Amino acid sequence: MHRISTVLIATVLLATLFTAAAQRIVISPQAIVVNPVPAFEVEVFVDRAPSGRSAPSYAIGESIELGVRVSEDAYVYLFSISARGEVVQILPNRFDDAGRNNFVREGQTRYFPPRGARYSYVIDPPEGLAKVIAVASKREIDTRTLARFETERDFQATSELGEEGFARALSIVVRPLPQQDWVTSTALYYVGRAPAQAAYGTLSIASSPSGAEVFVDGEFAGFTPLQWGERPGNVTVEVRRDGYETTTQRVQVRPGTTTDVRFDLRAVVRDGTVTFTSTPRGADVYVEGRFVGSTPTSRIAYAPGTYTARFELPGYGTESVRFTVRAGQASEVSQRLRVQEGSLEVTGNIGNAQVFLDGREAGRLASGSGRLVVDGLAPGSYELVVIAPGYSTFIGTVRIEAGRTTTQRVSQTRR
Repeated sequence: MHRISTVLIATVLLATLFTAAAQRIVISPQAIVVNPVPAFEVEVFVDRAPSGRSAPSYAIGESIELGVRVSEDAYVYLFSISARGEVVQILPNRFDDAGRNNFVREGQTRYFPPRGARYSYVIDPPEGLAKVIAVASKREIDTRTLARFETERDFQATSELGEEGFARALSIVVRPLPQQDWVTSTALYYVGRAPAQAAYGTLSIASSPSGAEVFVDGEFAGFTPLQWGERPGNVTVEVRRDGYETTTQRVQVRPGTTTDVRFDLRAVVRDGTVTFTSTPRGADVYVEGRFVGSTPTSRIAYAPGTYTARFELPGYGTESVRFTVRAGQASEVSQRLRVQEGSLEVTGNIGNAQVFLDGREAGRLASGSGRLVVDGLAPGSYELVVIAPGYSTFIGTVRIEAGRTTTQRVSQTRR
């Protein structure tokens, strides 16, 4: 009969979140090696806590059964670490064919010892906290630095690395693997009577949106959602996510208790910038009624949204335009201004007289009323000439103002 020492269960399962980042490995305060961005899941549990969410106790001499399941096909390696730091490789082993085969199919649950096996696992001293660690990998890995078969007759590989030494060695073993190809889970339980106060509490850290980096007392712990084991006391939890404000909370870790820590992240409002230009230059620009400068302006920052700009330049028509500002983007709002035109009303005493402005015929005075209105004139001074056969020629200067009608009376006499 084989004897095995193992421990309290605190399953550390992180969000199924894969990024193409460089390999990142976390070692928790419980000396647990964690892939902070796993692409699949492995779950290890003991028979008295099949949900993997409690920390049962086993008396020395009692039997224990272990279980493991994966969300995708993987090679699974199971290790037991006693309270004294003794390491036993549970899977693969040399007890039987089931023990030699450590390939587990997606959704399959494997038990150790297997149901109907001729051997069992029995709790041995010392009392205290022990671990069962599951490592699942998409490819086979060399675990000889973690535990060794000392002789050909040994049924199980062993070592005396201790929990911290095992964690360091495991981090080296998985480091060459692609980040998405491995994942871990840990079952912790007590040998003997559980202490009056648990050695650890659990923080259940979540954020909206998820996928935020989590730092506990300044140390990277993983990504939300995250279950994190920590020694009792006050800790600072900080979450960071691109495009959102970094947020912190001071949290009390209670022994043997799971504390929910929730973060509702606020998006960072990044201003966009706008440059205003016009043809011709020099127009005054008003945005939502507020003067912001004359064209061309420098870059002006605005919160994302839609605005109205008004361009004003003496002698030109006022123009308004709607524009949209996008976060972190620079844009230009350009407006071509149209000359604001004036009109000329000419009245005379000779009907059908020809009217010329700057040498170009503008029309004839109407018979009867002796009146002609010329629209669409740019502001400025013009030479006005009125000619009628047999009558004196009128020559004068008129000034056209934008938006106004200039009146000129002409009197011609017979020659």
